[in-house]
Amino acid sequence: MSEGIIQWIIGPQLIGVVFIIAGYIQKTYPPKKINKYYGYRTPAAMKTQETWDEANRYSARVMVKAGFILLVAGLALTVLLNMIPMPEKIKFAITYLMILAAAMGSAIVMLTSTERHLEKTFDKHKE
Repeated sequence: MSEGIIQWIIGPQLIGVVFIIAGYIQKTYPPKKINKYYGYRTPAAMKTQETWDEANRYSARVMVKAGFILLVAGLALTVLLNMIPMPEKIKFAITYLMILAAAMGSAIVMLTSTERHLEKTFDKHKE
């Protein structure tokens, strides 16, 4: 692959594509039963079959939304990064820091929003 194409693929937009694909797979083929291999696996999600189903449904939606945001933002950041003259090593370092931030940030957003959703949804049933 030419270097020009690679710079458009490698970046936060790549994490966005991964999140979109993972979210669609989880949405299309949700885990049927609580298991330790596939699905949204936190203690709150694994309490009951009802929390498991809701956590997997909700987290799949969040993953797809986050993926699209990362895809658009990643492409915009790639354009900006390529407009600024700088040595390739610095551009490379910035790109990989953006990838790391995108992956960690998206995972944190997915986890916190899903856990909050479970807490709101299932704490109502306790009252």
